[in-house]
Amino acid sequence: MPFGLYVHFPFCRNKCSYCDFYKEKHNAHLEREFYHALRIETELAAEHPSVQQNTVTTIFIGGGTPNLTNLELLADWLGHLRRYVDVADTIEFSIECNPDAVTLESLETLKSFGVNRPVFGVQSFNTRLLKLLDRRHNPHDSQRAIYYANVLGFKNWGVDFIFGLPGQTAKMLSADLDQLLDFAPPHVSFYQLTVEEGTPLWHRVQRGTVRMPDQELTLALYRGGVERMAELGYHRYEVSSFAQPGFECKHNLSYWDGTSFLGLGPSAHSFLDNTRFANWPNVADYISSLKAGILPRAIDESGAEERMTEAIMLGLRTARGISRAAFADRFGAPIETQLDPRQYALLVESGHLIPERGVLRLSDEGIHLADEITRRLLK
Repeated sequence: MPFGLYVHFPFCRNKCSYCDFYKEKHNAHLEREFYHALRIETELAAEHPSVQQNTVTTIFIGGGTPNLTNLELLADWLGHLRRYVDVADTIEFSIECNPDAVTLESLETLKSFGVNRPVFGVQSFNTRLLKLLDRRHNPHDSQRAIYYANVLGFKNWGVDFIFGLPGQTAKMLSADLDQLLDFAPPHVSFYQLTVEEGTPLWHRVQRGTVRMPDQELTLALYRGGVERMAELGYHRYEVSSFAQPGFECKHNLSYWDGTSFLGLGPSAHSFLDNTRFANWPNVADYISSLKAGILPRAIDESGAEERMTEAIMLGLRTARGISRAAFADRFGAPIETQLDPRQYALLVESGHLIPERGVLRLSDEGIHLADEITRRLLK
């Protein structure tokens, strides 16, 4: 069986105001120590039966700012990985790239390592909005990074884009999308800005120095973006994920489908043999634990009920929905055991929820309200 591999590179040059992913200030010495620990973790993780018996078909390096990495250390680890883990000859290999850290030479080197899907954290082409997010890059950096990807012949690449920012109007988003879609990216992740507790943005909102747009405006911005991308042939295959035909992110699909995946690096999550576990979100503890030969993991003790709830939440976010047969196969119970029958009937009658040909999915309008519908639907 194929499985995906995620690697969390935990270093950034700065911390963006909205980001709650685990990261540390970039430090060359600490990075070297991190890669040493990553080599050990790779060896220990490879002892798991599911890793021994199966093949990696997707790799995704996220963070952090992975394209800040020391390329020699990355190349060394990739060679180490292939000595311990069976990696398919043809894989989807993604790496997140902050535009300000992209150079033609570094992107060319990544391509020589087998990276075939760079993902650029563009977020916006509006300078004021980028400053609000505390992003280091400017619109020219994003344009240059995309130009380099095309020059080097990357057929598959993606961009991350954010909507629902404080002060963002429909006109501003339309201008942003005009610039973005002129580049015809094969894949667009179109995320709503969320305020995560403890982030600098959260503190600004709490103090009242920043005001988030209301739900009605945010939904209008989302719908406008969806319509614009649909006009240009983009397929929305998940609430926030849009692709030209054939360029869906295979790695992310494995998360939503309940396929096994292995996570390496501090704060990385894994799902193997129907068990979830997560690495400690602290690079110093991660390094010291692995130096002692101990995997720095915490096992998720939640049971089948939580897994079923999660499968429904993730599955209904996708355009293809949930296969009733696959759900029953996986959990030994029909999906109806987890659904509120009254809400189910109401949502089917309203046209938001569509049961058809053994699949339960949301309508186009329902996907706009996926989180709210799922909350109502679950018992």
